[in-house]
Amino acid sequence: MTEKGKYRFLPNRISGGICRMSGVCRRKATRFFAQESRGIMKKGLSIAVLIGLSVAMLLGAGSPDAGSTGTEEQKLLPAKAEAVGSIAVTMVKDTNAKGRLMEAAQEMENRRQEAASGLQEPAEILPDNTAEDAVINSYLADSVIIGDSIVLGYRNYCMKSGNEVLKGIKFLAAGSFSAHNALWPVSSESVHPLYQGAQRPVWESVAMMGAKNVFICFGLNDLNIDDDTIECYRQVIDNIVTASPEVNIHIISMTYTLKDKGVGKLNNDNIRDYNSRLAEMAEENGWGFVDLAAPLANEEGNLKPEYCSDNFVHQTPKAYDIWTETLHAYLGNFLAEKENDG
Repeated sequence: MTEKGKYRFLPNRISGGICRMSGVCRRKATRFFAQESRGIMKKGLSIAVLIGLSVAMLLGAGSPDAGSTGTEEQKLLPAKAEAVGSIAVTMVKDTNAKGRLMEAAQEMENRRQEAASGLQEPAEILPDNTAEDAVINSYLADSVIIGDSIVLGYRNYCMKSGNEVLKGIKFLAAGSFSAHNALWPVSSESVHPLYQGAQRPVWESVAMMGAKNVFICFGLNDLNIDDDTIECYRQVIDNIVTASPEVNIHIISMTYTLKDKGVGKLNNDNIRDYNSRLAEMAEENGWGFVDLAAPLANEEGNLKPEYCSDNFVHQTPKAYDIWTETLHAYLGNFLAEKENDG
């Protein structure tokens, strides 16, 4: 097939994928991409721009929720953005472009969240009034948080805050990142978080940045893959410790989906079991364990609706307020116990 032929069929491919995942009218999506792709070809821009449009469209339109009146036809379903992004990154061969695409999609979603929910001033929930607060904040300043799109959302929340401590936390996060693909070699197919402009295995990035404390949150993109997620998780941590022997390791629990919104093995019963196994692994190895599932859950053990941004699993700024409060309380206890142990 000629280059021109590949571009001709691309609108149908992308719009078809969006239709299947979001309920967007196929005819409307195909017409939109046909128009946009012709303009892009005339301008000689890269295929990555067209793929970016697919994410942008999905962030701007979606199918109504069950029971809606129809006046919500354009209601946003940003949860599916990561799914479209997953299709898109397989079509973009430049590894840096992949990272930029997924980060751009999450950036757009966070802007929407902030406009809808408002952003509590993090200075109010991350105090710096006592000697204990100063020690906690110093620990965070030497920390890096590793994870997937949910962690990427927390990164964006921290960067937009007016709190210098939160803005100083380092992140290695990417959409579709998992304990499984964290072990892949760097290639045109990998989705390792960018550090200093390039994809790298996270253990190399941690060593390069000199982080002393590592928080890791995997699972969203793992539970539907294989039953060896815990072993992959352990291998990632072993690689980090090998490259940076003095680091402190903290595992962050998975958080839940909305009630009955799980997909396949990604459901709240399996998430509870998975978190229990993570806690056991952490205890066996002397690593910390941060339970973020419980503070974000309702009495039925599901993600609270007010903390969900996409009718699925991704989270709002109010949820990330809870992240900040929970991390502060956890580190207060962790550092106190560490001091008592001598």
